[in-house]
Amino acid sequence: MNSTPNSSDSIPPTTFPPSITPSSTRTTIKEPEAPRKGYHYAWTVVFAGAIAMCCGLGLARFAFGMMLPSMSASLGLDYGQGGLLGLANMVGYLVAVIVTPLILPRLGTRNTTAVSLTLIAFSMLGMAFTENFLVLCTCYTLTGIGSGGVVLPTMSVMSHWFHPSHRGLASGLVMSGPGFGIILTGFLVPQLVPIHGLLAWQTGWMIFAIFTFMVAALAFTLIKNHPLDIGHPPFGTAPKTHNNAENPPPIRDRRRLLAGMGLIFGIYGGTYMLYVTFIVTSMVDNFAMTQSAAGELWAWFGLLSMFSGVLFGWISDRIGRRAGMSLAFAALATAYLLVGFGTSLQGLYASIILFGLAAWSIPVIMAASAGDFFGPESAANALAALTLVFSVGQATGPVLAGYIAERTGGFSTSYAASGGAALVAIFLSLLLKTPHASN
Repeated sequence: MNSTPNSSDSIPPTTFPPSITPSSTRTTIKEPEAPRKGYHYAWTVVFAGAIAMCCGLGLARFAFGMMLPSMSASLGLDYGQGGLLGLANMVGYLVAVIVTPLILPRLGTRNTTAVSLTLIAFSMLGMAFTENFLVLCTCYTLTGIGSGGVVLPTMSVMSHWFHPSHRGLASGLVMSGPGFGIILTGFLVPQLVPIHGLLAWQTGWMIFAIFTFMVAALAFTLIKNHPLDIGHPPFGTAPKTHNNAENPPPIRDRRRLLAGMGLIFGIYGGTYMLYVTFIVTSMVDNFAMTQSAAGELWAWFGLLSMFSGVLFGWISDRIGRRAGMSLAFAALATAYLLVGFGTSLQGLYASIILFGLAAWSIPVIMAASAGDFFGPESAANALAALTLVFSVGQATGPVLAGYIAERTGGFSTSYAASGGAALVAIFLSLLLKTPHASN
């Protein structure tokens, strides 16, 4: 493994774009107080981030998998068009990943998150009042922009509020938010009925829009951009030595490390998005489940996923980021292969359990790794670069799966291919050249 970098080969500050942390624009800041006993405001920021992610991902993106069967039935959409709607969302997400690093230094995490949630709410209202496929694509593109504008700020700000000792755990708690959104959609969507001329799925988008408006106001109230804004130190155990994981690796290793992490994140993006987009459709079409039964199983996935980020964030804090990623991909690969090569309900249940337990593991570990390997001040920029590749994977996965399903009559082939890709990701994770062998 690479040794700790010395001053002669450290990266100059201009290697990455200027840090997008809002603190870089302040002229005066409060001196941090000594670590205090009792409640730390960092946990309030975690709570606000989790609620924001509930809407930014749980409702804005993962509700689509539950909505798709009823949308397809009422609008006459085929598998390919369902994949195109997913692509529209991913294109919007990709736009947000590119634009957010430019606006975040000016708006800050709090404002960026609140504005993005408001955009999501308006786009949901647009979907609630249309049956036109092109309008739906446009609105869902805006939803994707809002999602990206929520994820990047809320995940990267944890590198400022927490030391590496608790960074994975904090990121995992934030990623529990989407699980609550999935539970909500799993129980609510099957109970939706037409109201005042709106179709059932349109009623769902309207309800989600109202809830997202309220969460935007809550996020604006609770989120603080930086612990120095209120005179707090970061939470956790501060590094004991100067040469530690808080220092970025040498330039020759930084690019290689970022490329390797990006490839792994891209594999995760393509495979997991394929699964969450079409697994409910597979339950109904290939496993002969009713919409209500599929919704209940989806809700169970949401419940399990609430603990996935916390579980693997904690694991990666203890055994290292590379080992944590490898363990997570092992669970994901098994989940994909179970539905790729089997048609039994027992295999489906086991797949849902494994996928739920590891669902948000990789984003959590990547967010923590960005702070560990590139330093808190460059964490958001590194995470933006990683998320760019992740978004490409998310955009291509559902489209390819929809294309294959049109020719094979189902998604088994795509699930099996996802399992193979996840196995490759295990070895790529172990081969990462991180600053310290324990990572």
